[in-house]
Amino acid sequence: MIDEVRDFYNKYGIKEWNRLDESIYSRINYLLHMHFIEKYLHKDVKILDAGCGAGRFSIEFAKKGCKVTLFDISDKQLGIAKEKIDTMNLSQNIEGFIQGDIRDLRQFNNEQFDMVVCYGAPLSYVTNNRDKVITEFNRVLKKGGTLALSVNGKIGVLKMLLGNMYPDFFNNPEYWYIDKVMKTGDLPKHEKVDHPPRHFFEAKELEELLCINGFTNIVLGGSPCFTCGNSKAVEELGKDERALATIIQIELETYTKPTMVDSGEFLLAKAIKF
Repeated sequence: MIDEVRDFYNKYGIKEWNRLDESIYSRINYLLHMHFIEKYLHKDVKILDAGCGAGRFSIEFAKKGCKVTLFDISDKQLGIAKEKIDTMNLSQNIEGFIQGDIRDLRQFNNEQFDMVVCYGAPLSYVTNNRDKVITEFNRVLKKGGTLALSVNGKIGVLKMLLGNMYPDFFNNPEYWYIDKVMKTGDLPKHEKVDHPPRHFFEAKELEELLCINGFTNIVLGGSPCFTCGNSKAVEELGKDERALATIIQIELETYTKPTMVDSGEFLLAKAIKF
């Protein structure tokens, strides 16, 4: 499984860098991820960007003066991240580029970081022993440190598929494992899905995973929440600046409401190590 995820993202290449800037909908997703943690991003805060991909978030952390360690399973993604960081002259705020599995952070000391960020759903690719990931994040965090992560949301992803009106999806539920995903959250390997097997979360499940593994003060969010399943409408309406500003304002006011978080394509969570 580790090799499969690594090989997928090595082949995915620069598309991972482009993913959060390829549409208005994608940029709203990025904005919400950053808004969710912006109050923690201060000069000299030591951050482990676990599953950093091509470094989109690491770059923003470095721009704010944080001291960032980039960690990813894909050597290709780490290479892209280093190129982008060097181009932007941000190397002075980077403390390392390290390849590895988020279930095994043995190269880091106990209580080494003020914050661990695991954005872009790396945890969704961990199909067994997810508790090990969270306990490792807990171990490397200082007491009172912050964990922030995002995972694939079960209901939000189905909403996205409905909004995009994929042919032969909802009328062929057995083929697409819809019943299995609804019951377990697990999507097995599929001949028409490029991604490795993944787990799609519900908010309560994610909250319980953090709670039983040493975290408190848990806050959840959905990203995008209000616009999930409506990317085509967002692209059209977003051509008008006032309309786009209104859409973003609604997102910002709704994405952390407990009644809304399961509507997000991604589930966000932040919590404190106790």
